[in-house]
Amino acid sequence: MNKNRFCGFTLIEIMIAVAVFAVMSAMAYGGLNSVMKSRAGLDEHATRLSKMQKAFSIIERDIQQIVSRSIRDQYGDIKEALVSHDYEDIKIELTHTGWRNPFPSEKRVRSVLQRSGYTIKDEQLVRLYWFELDRGYESKPFESVLLDNIKSFELRFLDKDKQWQTQWPKLNSQEVIPQAVEVTIENERLGRVTRLFRVPAPQQ
Repeated sequence: MNKNRFCGFTLIEIMIAVAVFAVMSAMAYGGLNSVMKSRAGLDEHATRLSKMQKAFSIIERDIQQIVSRSIRDQYGDIKEALVSHDYEDIKIELTHTGWRNPFPSEKRVRSVLQRSGYTIKDEQLVRLYWFELDRGYESKPFESVLLDNIKSFELRFLDKDKQWQTQWPKLNSQEVIPQAVEVTIENERLGRVTRLFRVPAPQQ
């Protein structure tokens, strides 16, 4: 027997090794791809949730800084400090503080009060705000989109008798400011999310 004979792999052995490697590579890629898709889905969900939380924070800030100050709209009609009716395009409209003036010089004096509102346009939750409280005929609100893919925006108001109202002010009532406001936003991906905001004693 020739001890100097070279040993090697047969063609069949090489083909088997290549096939095994291909199967293992496919399995590894499938697992990695699944992990990457899961991570992307989690990141997307986290982004949507962050936007939802930010929107609720803005709504909460407006509600908790409400003041008992009615306004006149562009038609000269008086609107209460907080107004919400199902038949109107603007779901809620209110007067609140917190509008800081970055230019408090005499030439740019303006109120620290602001009139804001919320509406749904093209499945987007939009915050509206006006530069003046009592509006002129051509006054137009500025718009800021808070959320996309919105299916509904619902509100309830807790009155002093601890009864929930779907519109505000109540009919034939002198109560201007509710005790609390419940806000429910239905998002296409996140579903229905509800937050309850207590309304502090309003400033005059």
